[in-house]
Amino acid sequence: MRTISITAAFFLLASVPAAGQEAESEVNTTSDPTRAFLLSAADVAATAAELDANIAYANTTVLERADPATSTGLAYRLAVDRRTPPQRAAQHAAEAELWAIVGGSGAITTDGRIVDIVENGETVGRRIEGGTVHQVSQGDFLVIPEGVPHQVMEFDPSLLIVTFEFPR
Repeated sequence: MRTISITAAFFLLASVPAAGQEAESEVNTTSDPTRAFLLSAADVAATAAELDANIAYANTTVLERADPATSTGLAYRLAVDRRTPPQRAAQHAAEAELWAIVGGSGAITTDGRIVDIVENGETVGRRIEGGTVHQVSQGDFLVIPEGVPHQVMEFDPSLLIVTFEFPR
């Protein structure tokens, strides 16, 4: 029930423009860090429409906040991502992520361990061995703590994700 409430609140907030803001506003990555930031449903759709369809992992950062005390120099980042095959396994030593699935459906594998895919003596990719498969669709949220392997494995037809990245 909590997941449904969180999901409903996220989409309600994302679909309502802020007072005095046009529904098709331009996303500003350098907004005032002392004020709230709204990424509307129209902003997500417009940003997704601009992503290169020929890139398997196309993304655009829509908000960044600096923090020189972190190893990456960031407090957090908000991005719009479109994922299509092929995808490599990834793992971030100093960054947690929250993925909000806003379009499409598929499967994301987490946990387990990352192994190289070797063909003819050359590493051509990475995949997760073992792990947990999560079937996801629009409205789902997935939290990926720092250090946890993750890989998008299935796409129908692609996954559109709003990603919140939190460096440590």
